[in-house]
Amino acid sequence: MKVLIADDSPVLVTALRKLLEQSGYEVVAAMDGLEAVQCFYQENPDLVLLDIQMPKLHGYVVCRLLKEDPASRHIPVLILTGRDSAEDRYWGNRSGADGYLTKESMGDELLDAIQSALASRALSDMGRVEPLPQSLDESDVLSRVCEVLDRKLFEATIVNDIVGVGVRAMDLEATVAEALNIIRRILDFEAGAVVLPNERRLVVRFEKAISEGDFDEFRSLSALRCRQFTTADVTIDDLSVSFTPGFDESEMIDSASGIEDKGWPSFAVAPLWSRGEVVGVLVLGSRREGAFSDATDRTLRTIEPHVASVVDSARHYQKLLEQEARSSLSSLFE
Repeated sequence: MKVLIADDSPVLVTALRKLLEQSGYEVVAAMDGLEAVQCFYQENPDLVLLDIQMPKLHGYVVCRLLKEDPASRHIPVLILTGRDSAEDRYWGNRSGADGYLTKESMGDELLDAIQSALASRALSDMGRVEPLPQSLDESDVLSRVCEVLDRKLFEATIVNDIVGVGVRAMDLEATVAEALNIIRRILDFEAGAVVLPNERRLVVRFEKAISEGDFDEFRSLSALRCRQFTTADVTIDDLSVSFTPGFDESEMIDSASGIEDKGWPSFAVAPLWSRGEVVGVLVLGSRREGAFSDATDRTLRTIEPHVASVVDSARHYQKLLEQEARSSLSSLFE
C-alpha cells in the first residue's frame, strides 16, 4: 500500500515516513500543495495524509480537487494538522476529507486511522480499474482549481434558487414545479418527478409529448426506484399521479398512435432525505442514451438536501391546508 504525505515540514515528513515504512507502507512525499496534486496523479497512492497550511495550494483546496474528480474521490484523504479549531474541522469535513487528525495523533492512533480508511475503501473498490498515471504541470493544476471554483459558484447559485422556493408558501404541485424548473436549467431531461412514498403519490412534469406506453413505463420506473430507497411497497397500481401546474395531460400524453414508444434509457435518481427519513425520491428521465453522466450525479448530490427541504415543507403546508379545509367543512354541520 502506497501513502502520499503532503506536508511542508521536512522533520515531520521524515518522522511519518519512518513510522509508515516500519508498518509496511510504501511512502511518497510532497512539500507543498501544488506538488501534492502532481504527485497524487503521477503515483496513484492508496491514501493521502494531508496538511492544511502549505505553500502554493492550501490543503483544503487539494482535498477538494481530489474529491471532485470521479477518478480519485474514492481515495481516502486524512487531514493531519497542528490546527484543531472547530472551524478547521468543519472545513475539513466540507472539503471531503475522510478523517481529521492532529499531529499529536502520531503513532498507533494514526496507524489505526489509516487501516480503517483503507478497509472502508476496499469495500467500495470491487471491480474498480486503477487509473493510468498522469503528468500534470503547474498550469494543469491551476486550471483544475479554476474549474472547481467555477463549479462551486455555479452550484451555490442553483442551491440559492432552490432555497428561495422554500420561503414561499405553495402547495405541493407548485413547489415541485418550481424546483423542477430550476433543475431544468442545469440538467437536460424530458421527464421529471418527485415520488412521495408516504402519500403514494407521483408529482410529474414532461417537457415533450410522449406516448402512453412511455408514460406508463415512467410511472413503473419511478415506483421501482422508490422501493429501492424506502420501505414503502409502492407499485404502479397504487401510485396516484398529479401533474405540475400548467401541464395539459391531453396534449402531452398521446393515447393514439402518433408517437412511438422510446422508453427511458437514461434515468437519474436522488433520494430526498429530511428529518432522518426519505420523504421523496427525485427522478429524471431522458429518452436519449447517455443523457446523464458523473456530473449529473454530482449535481444531484449537491441539490438533494435543499430539494428535500422544500418538498418536505410543502408536504406539511399541504397537510395544514387539508386540515383547515376539513375543519371548515365540519363547522358547517355543527
